[in-house]
Amino acid sequence: MRDHARQIQKGPIGVSNLKISRLKLKHQILLISLFTVIIFTAMESYFYFSFYHLTQERATNYGNKIIEQTRQKIDSVFNDIIVSTNIVVNNKMIQEFTITEDDYKRNIEIGNYVIDLLDYMRSFNSYVNGIVINDNEGRRVVSTATASGDVFF
Repeated sequence: MRDHARQIQKGPIGVSNLKISRLKLKHQILLISLFTVIIFTAMESYFYFSFYHLTQERATNYGNKIIEQTRQKIDSVFNDIIVSTNIVVNNKMIQEFTITEDDYKRNIEIGNYVIDLLDYMRSFNSYVNGIVINDNEGRRVVSTATASGDVFF
């Protein structure tokens, strides 16, 4: 009975045999090195996957923001073009310019106004390099963004 009491005081049976201090020095170093490598590998894996997911999330957010900004810019350009087109199409002088048979009235009286309006429309929207107005008879007015800013009848 006393032997059994001594074993209980020493601790659980078999645990006292696993103490690191009883191993040889090279086995102790090997065991400590192995634990160190396992701990650092686990930490490195954790940080790698954390950083990987963080960069993936940031790249996704950045890509979505760039796409949204591009979409807004395209919408803005289209809206500017629609506004410019509506101004030109709904203008009474432009409509008269396209149906007038008299070349003098078309070129001299209304022509200057049309030229000024086309130049203004071109300068209003930086994405429009030129405006062309055609009438039913095939006559056209072209305003292009050349170096001289020429407008042709």
